[in-house]
Amino acid sequence: MDEAKVATEMHEMMDEKLDAGVIALPSHIVAKMLDKRQAILGDDAEFYRVHTFDRLMQIAKRVVGKFRADDETASQLLLPGFQHLCKAYPMMRDGEVAIVPVTLCTDEELLARANQLDEMAKGCRAHAREIRQYISARGREAA
Repeated sequence: MDEAKVATEMHEMMDEKLDAGVIALPSHIVAKMLDKRQAILGDDAEFYRVHTFDRLMQIAKRVVGKFRADDETASQLLLPGFQHLCKAYPMMRDGEVAIVPVTLCTDEELLARANQLDEMAKGCRAHAREIRQYISARGREAA
């Protein structure tokens, strides 16, 4: 099974959890994947399980990344009836970044997310200003 198929399976598992309204912890997703594949046998089985777990956690963290703040949110991640509010957000749970349904996020967590988005907007506006300044300066140098 290649990495893309592993990531797809993880996406499906996380989506199932979110559809059920429960938190999707990456370590639980990885454990479930490993439980489905117990055919590692022999003296080195534990070695392969440990290193497989580590690699799968790296992939799971990438999958969680699809929920990070972005200027464009995929429609399947949006809460029905909203244009920007997501069904879930990455939040710390049990010492790891989990995907938490918006209904299970605290007001404080959601306000922190809103503040983060406000800060991102400031950075984007500053970036746009610098692009315009650069174009203006470049035009003066060429003249």
